[in-house]
Amino acid sequence: MRKFLPIAFAAALLFGGAGCSLAPQVQIKPVTLEYWRTQDDQDTMADQIAAYKKLHPNVDIVYRKMREEDYEKLLLEAFAENRGPDIFSIPNVWLGGWKNKILPIPKEIVIPTQEVNAQKKIVTVKKKTPGLSILDFRNRFVEGVTKELVQPVFEKEGKPPTDMIMGLPLSADTLAMYYNKDILKKGQIEKPPATWRDVQDLAARLTILEAPDPAHPGEQVTAIKQSGAAIGGSKNIQYATDLLASLMTLNGAQMAEDSYGYATFSHFTQESEDAGKQYPPGVEALMFYQSFTIPGSQGYSWNADMPNSLDAFITGRTALYFGLPYDMQKIRERAPKLDFGIAPLPLIDATRPGGILHYPVEVVAKKTAHPDEAWDFLEFLTAEDQAGPFLTASKRPTALRSLINAQLTDVDIAPFAGQVLNARAWYRGNDYAKVEDAFNYMIDWRPTIERPDYITTVAEGENKVNETLR
Repeated sequence: MRKFLPIAFAAALLFGGAGCSLAPQVQIKPVTLEYWRTQDDQDTMADQIAAYKKLHPNVDIVYRKMREEDYEKLLLEAFAENRGPDIFSIPNVWLGGWKNKILPIPKEIVIPTQEVNAQKKIVTVKKKTPGLSILDFRNRFVEGVTKELVQPVFEKEGKPPTDMIMGLPLSADTLAMYYNKDILKKGQIEKPPATWRDVQDLAARLTILEAPDPAHPGEQVTAIKQSGAAIGGSKNIQYATDLLASLMTLNGAQMAEDSYGYATFSHFTQESEDAGKQYPPGVEALMFYQSFTIPGSQGYSWNADMPNSLDAFITGRTALYFGLPYDMQKIRERAPKLDFGIAPLPLIDATRPGGILHYPVEVVAKKTAHPDEAWDFLEFLTAEDQAGPFLTASKRPTALRSLINAQLTDVDIAPFAGQVLNARAWYRGNDYAKVEDAFNYMIDWRPTIERPDYITTVAEGENKVNETLR
């Protein structure tokens, strides 16, 4: 036994010199966070999760990508049975309806951390850091998302509400224009349209109708063989509500009041009244939108018999498709040989850029057993160092002001990234499905002799939207 003593003594000196005692290491309790999303595969976020795990070895993050069609139902069922995720992603337009199920950013985040104390012993301490402040949030992210994600919360009964941050964005998605390069080339069109009048002209040039029926030579042909632009319909136009709302904002309509969020898109604005307009800008936008589905009109290029607009673009049946950044991946997966480009959403007036934000918000469940770890991870994930590589891999436009210029050099992301500073969210109600129903109602309505008034119809659509805010 004696000959082993020097070795043991040397080992004690070696480990003692490293600044650690021979006392057993204090363990931090393991934490598992379940994270649900509908967009982006696990591989897209694997590096960010691994980087957080390296800083916090006791935290495991289980990432699950869910089917978009089933997502809301699965979330509701999971929370009803107390087995919901700790962190989940929702479209920004769901925020009002889910507000009572999510936890705002706390003023302070407390995370157990191991440190070496003055006695050179490893101890576990509760490290306290302030949660992201509203001022830092507004300085860090683009205005469109900060105005939407900071909302009043009643923390105590009988007390006035406090403004709190409800969630954090990984991206700031807007609609842009996808175009089929081959169809434009065959039509001898060198570049995609920059204005909505250009879109109307392009649709007229590139829409090909089916051959007339020889048995009815005088009958107007309305069947479409090739569409110049996928716009004008309701249920077979992907993002019809966002597309019409974007047209309204680009035409100068105020979608909603800033204070209470009540929809106002049927109203005249001061600008439209000063210009002596016959119709409010929101009504003009609806009339223009509908014109693409009216046979005989200049831009007739769409009807109810056409497939879903994304499917039509993927199969080469339409020259123009208006979609979100995430559609890029779907198109490339389903049509790898399709030669397409992406351009910014066309403008009506070059001095009035705009568009509607429609993006996922990362939120923490109110029922989570680990709120501090969940929020600590989301703050880590959405900061520049981690968000930058994620956005590059996922081809998504940034919500961070600091990354916009870098994204303008990426041909895929630039059309979207160039829009995020001027794009706005507008809906803060609790049932977006009813908003889509209201917009479909306006889109599908047609004037009659008995009722020719568009203004009344848009006002009715506005009222339907406002019912979801009451």
